[in-house]
Amino acid sequence: MQLFVKALTTIEVERRLVLPRESLPALPRFEGSHEHGITLQVKDDAGNLRNFRCKKGYGGGDKLVIETDWILFVKSKKLRSGDVVAFYKDDDRVSGTLYRIGVKRRNDKLGL
Repeated sequence: MQLFVKALTTIEVERRLVLPRESLPALPRFEGSHEHGITLQVKDDAGNLRNFRCKKGYGGGDKLVIETDWILFVKSKKLRSGDVVAFYKDDDRVSGTLYRIGVKRRNDKLGL
């Protein structure tokens, strides 16, 4: 299931990814020991497993951001402002939930 497709801003390339509000119901809940953040294991288009730390954004509210490991991902993919990321969630009864991320350069097809 596709959670979102988003063109990256300069801030998102340099610091953190802001998750669209529409994707929040598909993410694990921030409760108990996970009140301040959760780690999402995300497989990229090359099959590498990334550990993105997702936490509540600055200023409170229901804004979520991914910071930890995000910049390493951006640098490894040589992403720039205007490039597009697509985020997916796959539910499997045997292996559980898997998140995936694909990238699209301005003139490329989406790599998944």
